[in-house]
Formats: sequence, C-alpha cells, structure tokens
Amino acid sequence: MALIDRVRERTGSDLSDVELQSMIDAITAEIDARLGPAGPITVTLGDASDPDSRYRRSLRLTRPADPAQAMTIVESDPGNSGDPAAQTALTADDFAVLHSGRTLMRLPTGPNGRTYWAPMVRVTYSPVSDQALRDEATIKLIALDLSYRGALKSERAGDYSFTLSGDPAADRAAILDALAPKGGMVMA
Repeated sequence: MALIDRVRERTGSDLSDVELQSMIDAITAEIDARLGPAGPITVTLGDASDPDSRYRRSLRLTRPADPAQAMTIVESDPGNSGDPAAQTALTADDFAVLHSGRTLMRLPTGPNGRTYWAPMVRVTYSPVSDQALRDEATIKLIALDLSYRGALKSERAGDYSFTLSGDPAADRAAILDALAPKGGMVMA
C-alpha cells in the first residue's frame, strides 16, 4: 500500500492527495536532513592530521551496513596527498564486516592486506534499511500535525474526549528522536 494511502487510512484525513503528498515530502526532507538519505551513502573515516589514525585495526560506521549490498572502500595513504596513486581500492578479502554491519576490520590477508587502516578511508555502502520506521514516523508526524489545534489541549463532547500532551514540538521531537541510530558498546 502506498504511503499516502496509509496516511489517509490511519488519520482519516479528508485533505487532497496533493496536500498530503506535500506533507509527506516535507517530513521526508526533514528526516533525510536529520538522519541522512535512505539508500547508498559515502562516509570518510580517519584523520590525516592525527598520527595515531594509521594504527586503527577497526573502524566504526555510524549507520550499520547492509551485508547483502555492495560496499566500496578506498584507502588514502598518505591521507592528505590528494594523489590518485596514493589511493587503493580494497577487495572484499581485504576487510571484514563485524557487529551487524557496524564495524569494519582490516585484514592482513587478501590482495591489499595490511594490519592497520590507512589514515583516510572512504566507504560507500548501503545502510540497513530503516524505511519502514521512516514511513511509520511520517504517518505519526502527519497525524500529530493534523490533530494540533492551536492552544486547545483537550475537548469533551458527551462521551467523546480528546486530550493533547500540550507540547506538540516535544511530541514531534520524540518521534524524530526515535529514528536516530541507537548507540551502544561495540568491542572491536
């Protein structure tokens, strides 16, 4: 079922498809700005000015990599040279993906085997899909936006009553914060 149909079904909104799609697009842009886009991303890890960065055996990805998707890793050594000859594209035998896609470990085996990572590493990968969570958050945010009635915090008519928490900005922040990657200890 399309997201716009799910929004209409869950909120009971009588807004036009154009207006609902506009709300979906705005919320999607906000989520992408906060968490990064869904789909492949490129991150650069390391610090060319830190002499200890060349002695890292493992690197941590903020968003876990999807092991079923392709991953491209390019090392730069020296990291600040900008020389294309200083870049090495790694093969799958040069590294291992551990801890449910959160950690990359450098392997001494493989065609480009080394014990430690180069000072600068560029990783292009597809994070584990969180699209279902993003869609659910979008529906909740639209429902919150549609239910906000200015300063009205509650209303009652016969057996029917409706109460808002009183702070839609806090409710909105809580929904968006629930999408953020969970931190945790990973031993590498």
